[in-house]
Amino acid sequence: MPESDPINSVEGRGGPLRGIRVVEVGVWHAGPAVGAILADLGADVVKVESMDGDPERFFAAFSPMTDTREIDSNEWTVMFELSNRGKKGLSLDLTCEEGQKVLTRLVSDADIFVTNLRGPTRRKLGIDYDTLSAVNPKIIHLNITGFGNEGPLADAGAFDNVGQAMSGMMFTVGGGQPQPLNVMVMDQLTAIVGSHAAITALAARELHGVGQEVHTSLYGAGTWLMYGNLGFTGARDHEITLDADRTRRSPLRNFYQCADDKWVMGTNHPEQKYWADFCRAMSLEGLIEDARFSELEARTSNLDSLYPILDQAFRAEGREHWLTALRSAGLNFAPINGFADVLHDRQAIDNGYVTTIDHRQMGEVTQPNYPIRFGAFDAGPSRPAPLIGEHTREILISAGYTEPEINDLVSSGVVLERGVNNDRS
Repeated sequence: MPESDPINSVEGRGGPLRGIRVVEVGVWHAGPAVGAILADLGADVVKVESMDGDPERFFAAFSPMTDTREIDSNEWTVMFELSNRGKKGLSLDLTCEEGQKVLTRLVSDADIFVTNLRGPTRRKLGIDYDTLSAVNPKIIHLNITGFGNEGPLADAGAFDNVGQAMSGMMFTVGGGQPQPLNVMVMDQLTAIVGSHAAITALAARELHGVGQEVHTSLYGAGTWLMYGNLGFTGARDHEITLDADRTRRSPLRNFYQCADDKWVMGTNHPEQKYWADFCRAMSLEGLIEDARFSELEARTSNLDSLYPILDQAFRAEGREHWLTALRSAGLNFAPINGFADVLHDRQAIDNGYVTTIDHRQMGEVTQPNYPIRFGAFDAGPSRPAPLIGEHTREILISAGYTEPEINDLVSSGVVLERGVNNDRS
């Protein structure tokens, strides 16, 4: 296993994957975000880009929420940062033989190779498993695809919403009409699954001494997330219906709007056990003995009469009042947060689920963090996403290239070095 890279050490301890070398050839989010997660864990991740750069550098305004053009530069977007934090960047022409030789040299002592390019493109560029495993038989070769490496859609491309559509996710909101979940939900899920796959294959290599090709996809990750919905559908052998009408749900597994227009969500079961405590906390003791509501079966039959009472009660006080009252009664209720709420939430901050960084483009900014804490290691963002060609020379030197050899690669246009053969410095 390679020596650890001290530049990836966070606050002196380093990440649990320090010493692991990753080479990535990917675009957009689902593939590159695997590398970002591995970098959060301390791996030395090299992002290999085309001479023009990952398209995510230049266009990410898919919706009003992702329209960050007032912050973005001519070669960097906030979305690119989210996909590529913690990596070193190499710009390389993989369409030529010399560029492919550079790539195979990088892979020769790497532990993991990550790509989300389609099968025909992988083979054309010489980054398929057969080619790279011939150079490094112990490589973990992770392929992220749209729909899996088999079947009629094996070589088809996909983006986030297409994965949501295929997996059934768009019907989880209920109401009978499909609705996509924003933003980058399926892509990020796939990256999490991909990092899980890569680390598992790495552990298997350490245990059994074999490298291997590993496949996952947006569709596959989506089916895993839809585990419960698909499992119950299979067990019942017919399509399940998800109801969007909150007044058809259990009052103890539901959400309510408070006097300050903020919302709370409760999940308490078994319902009958907590019914009396709920009524007392809401100062609605009369409901405990009310024959319409005292028992679960009767309550379920009289929801049309119950919800006006509960909604009126919640609208009488603000959210903090109800959270205090309900939690004091031993009930499981939480605020329904907006995204800005999460970034400033004490619970998220204290546990390191979000972190504030001083970023060279954004300045001081709060961002999502790696959400797992290790007793013996640090994990989380270690550096900003690379600029185009930012680490080209550093990466080639670490791969054993001499200065004259690097100069030849730069002058011949095989690699791009920032400030030498580009004007982005």
